[in-house]
Amino acid sequence: MQDFTEGKISKQILMFSLPMLIGNVFQQLYSLVDAMVVGNFVSGDALAAVGVSMSILMFVISALIGLTSGSAVLISQFFGAKQFERLKRTVSVSIIFLTGLAVVVPIISIAAAPALLRLLKAGDEIFDDAVVYMRLLMGGMIFPVFYNMYTAYLRALGNSRTPLYFLIFSTILNTGLDVLFVAVFDMGVKGAAIATILSQMAAALLCVLYVYRKVPVLQVRKLQYDKGLLKAIIKYGAPAAFQQSIVSIANMTITRLINSFGPIAMAGITAATRIDQLAIMPVGNLAMALSTFVGQNMGAGLEERAKKGFRTTLLFMLVISVFMSALMMAFSRGLISLFLNSGDASTPEILQIGGSYLSIMVIFYFLFAFLFSFNGFFRGAGDAVIAMVFPIISLGVRALAAHALVNFAGMGPEALAWSIPMGWGLSSLGSWVYYKKRLWAGKVAAKAEAADLVVS
Repeated sequence: MQDFTEGKISKQILMFSLPMLIGNVFQQLYSLVDAMVVGNFVSGDALAAVGVSMSILMFVISALIGLTSGSAVLISQFFGAKQFERLKRTVSVSIIFLTGLAVVVPIISIAAAPALLRLLKAGDEIFDDAVVYMRLLMGGMIFPVFYNMYTAYLRALGNSRTPLYFLIFSTILNTGLDVLFVAVFDMGVKGAAIATILSQMAAALLCVLYVYRKVPVLQVRKLQYDKGLLKAIIKYGAPAAFQQSIVSIANMTITRLINSFGPIAMAGITAATRIDQLAIMPVGNLAMALSTFVGQNMGAGLEERAKKGFRTTLLFMLVISVFMSALMMAFSRGLISLFLNSGDASTPEILQIGGSYLSIMVIFYFLFAFLFSFNGFFRGAGDAVIAMVFPIISLGVRALAAHALVNFAGMGPEALAWSIPMGWGLSSLGSWVYYKKRLWAGKVAAKAEAADLVVS
């Protein structure tokens, strides 16, 4: 545990965000490696198939993982109150609830895979590969759910390093298996999917074994159901799940629009998106660190220190965003080429579309920094609803703008890139007004409410 109510602000925020950044980088490497190996050793069409499948997969997995935050809130509070029996009961209810969802939801999704991919306008060239990739990963959905579930339990007790070690191991395993199955055994997208499932299974198994050998307080010998705790888990987890679902739905509408331009556009933008996710990750992690910093200081009544932390973090974010913009502008096409096979006839066009998309969007990374600095502050100040609202507005504006630019302005795939800063800019402006008017003030969770939760 770390006390942010005293000490040097800049050092605290940077040091706290670093382990999260490392963990998220390795988390992103799962889909990044799949895309790179498939693009290099199979084809551009196969890369497009992975891209369109992932938009649906992320909708399902992000909603399920969002629900783990509800159990994490309760576990951390019961742990602090030394109510270990209630803590174990919460773990038990969480296991029952999330395991049930992780079995039922994938079964439905596997059956609906062809219809969902047609809804997203997946072309005939990529359709069969997309169905195979999606169905395989849906079939192994229980493994990432269990990994993230037990990771949430451990982090609720203040242990963030152990899950990171398991994630690093499974990412390295995924890379090796990807190369083996796709490049050596020539298994195509099926090999990439199987590699991901096996590595996720390894991470989940390591987490469960670690808990049952090293963390007695989380060990459940007999599953118990508690209706009241289930309601509490849903209450605290539903907002995160809802936000993730809305984000995924917006992304799926954009994926559908991309597919209307054909598999070459899908392949180019898939590669560009993977690079973009890594580029903006430092800013996103600083926002998460800021939330914790602001939460502790607002809880301690140190509003001015919380606001100073916000200004310091915003400065860090702006410096990083400008640096990443310059880096991406200089090397965008070279980075895109890492995902492509030079012998593929479609490679030059994929490279042109992906490079153009990335070179337009990266100019506006500073707007992303503004939006997520405010988001981190609002979340830490206890205004969880508005912290959810502005990112949703950003994605909504992006989706509407992209469709308008394509259907009314006659733009091509570059419309997808121009629509992103429109969403960032409008939401940043709204966030600034909300911050200046102090509409977030007075929303720190009351101690009485926390106490009521613990003893209820």
